[in-house]
Amino acid sequence: MALTQGLRALCGLALAGLTLSASAAMTPQDERDASALIARWNDFKNHPTAQAGASLYGEQVSWYGKALAPTAVIAENTAFLQKHPHYTQRIVSNITLTEQDGQLLAVQATFVKQAGLEAQTPRNYPAQLTLTKQAAGWRISEETDWITEANRQKTRDYRLAGERFNGTAKSYAWLTAHDPKTNGVCDESGDCECQLWNSDPTVKPASIASCIGGGVEALSNLDDSGRDRVLIYPEWWSSAWRATYLYDVQQQQWVEAIPSFSMNLNMQEDVEGKTLVARDPQHPGQVIVAEAKWDEKTEDIVISKSAQPLKVLK
Repeated sequence: MALTQGLRALCGLALAGLTLSASAAMTPQDERDASALIARWNDFKNHPTAQAGASLYGEQVSWYGKALAPTAVIAENTAFLQKHPHYTQRIVSNITLTEQDGQLLAVQATFVKQAGLEAQTPRNYPAQLTLTKQAAGWRISEETDWITEANRQKTRDYRLAGERFNGTAKSYAWLTAHDPKTNGVCDESGDCECQLWNSDPTVKPASIASCIGGGVEALSNLDDSGRDRVLIYPEWWSSAWRATYLYDVQQQQWVEAIPSFSMNLNMQEDVEGKTLVARDPQHPGQVIVAEAKWDEKTEDIVISKSAQPLKVLK
């Protein structure tokens, strides 16, 4: 699947969602109530009871791809904790409330949760809740995470990439975005940066400037190290020009494998990651990068190819 088909759709959602912290129809009290609902949901996931669950879920819930009544969702959570009594989870990132087009008083909440069957072995997950305002107040109408969704889908999901970024264990990578000055949601009048997350919590998020979200894609076999790389396509408010990044994991940290390079969505409309960054067959440890540049002589965009060494930490 060409990059732009999936990524442009994703970036369009990012642009629509990150403009507002929540639906324009929401009041400040609505936002406080929605945030309080998510906090109660997190408590419920650690200590599920029928009483606590009754005030969380709506009349019908899409629960990790299954349509369930709220009583069934409560029963599923209770049974899970009975089977895994040491399970814990907590929210470890900002919560972004995104307006849902065409739905009255419905917002999508995205955040990173850290969860594990044992307290000593947690993993990070890109969690997602859909909240709707009903007669009884705000309720959860959908609960899922991007990893579960990616495993269910047959089409490519550019929100998430999963490979052996450290060369040994499979993990997942994704982006979140926030205003670094306010630590809140991004808007066009302020700054915005992304965090590159890993499902392994020992790998701390890496910061990417001038980014309101975007897509990620895994690239394999760029060298003989065994490490897969994640290609990052940051999105911005305007312009077809993008700074593109390539990362892997070394010594339990995200490492920028090569310097960032430019791409142009108008010129490279149908490009795939393997076309942007390819293994250099003549020089082990190097890659061939296809970068979009502005040619002053021709006054046009050209694609320039150059060899870049993959960074190796010593």
